[in-house]
Amino acid sequence: MGAYRAVARPLFFALPPEGAHRVAGALLRLPLPWRSIGGAVDDATLRTDLAGIPLRNPVGLAAGFDKSCRFLPALGELGFGYLVAGTVTRSPRSGNPKPRIVRRAKSESMVNAMGLPNRGAEYAANRLGRMCRTAPVLISLADEDVDDVASNHRLLEPLADGVELNASCPNVSWGRDRDNEEHLRRLLDALGERRSKPLFVKLPPYRTDQEREAILALAAIAQEGGVDGLSCFNTLPVSEPGLATGSGGLSGRDLYQHTLAGVAEVARATGGDLPINACGGISSGEDALACLDAGARTLQIYTALIYEGPRIVRRMTEDMIRSRRSARVVQAPGPA
Repeated sequence: MGAYRAVARPLFFALPPEGAHRVAGALLRLPLPWRSIGGAVDDATLRTDLAGIPLRNPVGLAAGFDKSCRFLPALGELGFGYLVAGTVTRSPRSGNPKPRIVRRAKSESMVNAMGLPNRGAEYAANRLGRMCRTAPVLISLADEDVDDVASNHRLLEPLADGVELNASCPNVSWGRDRDNEEHLRRLLDALGERRSKPLFVKLPPYRTDQEREAILALAAIAQEGGVDGLSCFNTLPVSEPGLATGSGGLSGRDLYQHTLAGVAEVARATGGDLPINACGGISSGEDALACLDAGARTLQIYTALIYEGPRIVRRMTEDMIRSRRSARVVQAPGPA
């Protein structure tokens, strides 16, 4: 058991989830030796390309951890191949009523009903414009109104390496109760030719055959609309009586098998023509390689960082290299 699991995690988990996150954010803003604390393996076999964005490794940080771009430099130094900041809305938001996060420690999962709290697009732009870049950054955008998303895009796209459209958040009413297909079409039409950086669409997960068809329809709309990739998937809507809202989005290990099967399904449906960022329950190098084999180009983690700590990217990249080397040894021909 590492130092984080033995010492730091029990201290963090003694706090309410949002309190623990505030402490983590305060630490990440300190000038600590984050590169040594994290330290992903730098190996040529891990390098990849995401819609023209060169990455040192395929392990990305999913949206939601740094909602207002306040501690991205330290997160990059932990070794992530890229970071998804936000989700950012045009105006500041306080989010849903508390409590709005519940840990499911036995399965290393969480349920959140945050409701996209963030300091707004102007604040995010100020942070992105001044920060020291330690890894490529995608900015996650969302809003009820298409014009607000377009405004955010105009402001923030020049300051990021790419944009991820959060068109499927289960913790706000428009992510659940509207025609997502028509909304996505309107979003892509509004962004139109003004796009100059890669654009990704984050899809919702599915459980039933009917939901599967709806998600594949969204993937087809995104592909026809000329997006540069898909992030599969957002959190899974579940009931949770411990939340003030009574329900939220599930993340963590409970999602992994859904993610793996869904990535393969979306890759088949899109003909392998769109890069896929696998997201949901991934927490090891083995998980990562399985998602890459299923058709993903990269993967995104969040809940694994909470449960495994700041060396998660180091462990994942070490495991990926070790597994690939072992596979080459097994596949090597024996003596004639």
